[in-house]
Amino acid sequence: MTALEWLSDSPFLSFVSLVVLYNIGTSIYNLFFHPLSKYTGPTIASASRIPLTYALLCGQGPKWIRVQHEKYGNVVRVAPDELSYMTTDGWRDIYGATPAAKYGMKRSDDFFAYFFDKQSTEASIVSANEEGHRRLRKIFSRAFSKPALTAQEPLITEKVDLLIQNLKQAQSAGKVVNMVDMHCFTVFDIIADLMFGESLHLLEDENSPNASWVRSVPGYIAASICLGALAKFPIVRFTLSIFAPRIVAQHYKKFLKSTSDKVDARLSLKEERGDIIHFLTDPNEKMSLSRPEVDSAAVVLMLAGSDTTPSILCGLNYLLLAHGAILAKLVQEIRSSFKSDEDINLESVFKLEYLGACIDEAFRVYPAAPIGFPRDVPIGGASICGGFVPGGTIVYVTPLAAYFSPSNFHNPEAYIPERWLAHAEPQYANDQKLVVQPFSIGPRDCLGKPMAYFMIRMIFCKILWHFDVELQPGQENWIKDQKIYGTWQKLPILVKLHPVKRE
Repeated sequence: MTALEWLSDSPFLSFVSLVVLYNIGTSIYNLFFHPLSKYTGPTIASASRIPLTYALLCGQGPKWIRVQHEKYGNVVRVAPDELSYMTTDGWRDIYGATPAAKYGMKRSDDFFAYFFDKQSTEASIVSANEEGHRRLRKIFSRAFSKPALTAQEPLITEKVDLLIQNLKQAQSAGKVVNMVDMHCFTVFDIIADLMFGESLHLLEDENSPNASWVRSVPGYIAASICLGALAKFPIVRFTLSIFAPRIVAQHYKKFLKSTSDKVDARLSLKEERGDIIHFLTDPNEKMSLSRPEVDSAAVVLMLAGSDTTPSILCGLNYLLLAHGAILAKLVQEIRSSFKSDEDINLESVFKLEYLGACIDEAFRVYPAAPIGFPRDVPIGGASICGGFVPGGTIVYVTPLAAYFSPSNFHNPEAYIPERWLAHAEPQYANDQKLVVQPFSIGPRDCLGKPMAYFMIRMIFCKILWHFDVELQPGQENWIKDQKIYGTWQKLPILVKLHPVKRE
């Protein structure tokens, strides 16, 4: 019996053989004839998406890409149709306004495909097209402007003071405190109050149903990232197209209904609060959000904004406690700058230079979003870092690779806030500080930067003014042991607090 006759008698084996031959042929094409074949990278990754997908599913995606950059240089082909960069020029050419993409390159739809249910969601500032994004950005910019932040200062300060009150109670009881929970609860309470006119009361009851929901957000993001990675494979995409939309819609509609109810309650208030909702719906402005757009805005802020800021708070907290000399220097700056708790405010916290350096270095060593946010190269192609990239290619800067590259920073593995000071030592003169872009750049950069910096500065000024903080043993590998699914899957930071003794 010939091989052809044998296969004709075995339909299943025939199908398997065709699949194998197709994949072999595709791999050969990807390696030698694909438009990206001139770009270097791991051979197996250039032939197939499997290595990158496996790394992403294991929570090691950005770490794996970082290793490839260490081997192959500034640009790496990490998948057949995907390039990762790690230079300042990469930020400019991919996310900035360029001749090929005057509004920045389009966000890759697949990345956000399983974050939101498109059928039940009005276009948000994340998913809107260019024209819609311009309009939404003009409206959102009011809510995150300097006057808005001034109006929001009392609301933010109130929640930070509640955090300090909770920490004092824990300290008095001699409890070990998980600062990851404390930072997450504080930020969620702040954003909820600014968005809905009512706190989630997480700081008042850490065992409430809202607390369980907050702790589930990283898992929701992780599941969305994994589904998006798997959907790159045609067979998996087909399967997900049958089941995933219904599952995503079911959970998302439940969350959207809860969010919409909270928005209704806020809109029913008659008082002028100066919160985010006020600036988004102000009838005295030429443009404001429609009612469905407000719901979408609330969802984006609660899901996206409430995980990135806690991440940098936790990262900064750990890095300071793990570096005693740096912590002592920062404590000296804070306690010598404020005579009383009441002196800590929006204006005063931005005067602390060393605190700013500690925050900027934390953004480098523990980036809130260590993954690269993918963009699609427009039809006709584009020039990125001096090389032509064909249309349809997925491109991004991978922060974890860029921030730890010796070509970008002197002694990149070390946490050294001094590199960010105005009069830094000569060995840091060639550090590529502009490669650190925690809020992205270009027409779609994050508008929440001023608010995030204020929250971070306010929280750490208050904590370190009131307490000496002691990291509990056994947490030496806190960063190293974490997985990454979009954001860090944060482990607890266990500390003991001691009241500051003042003469």
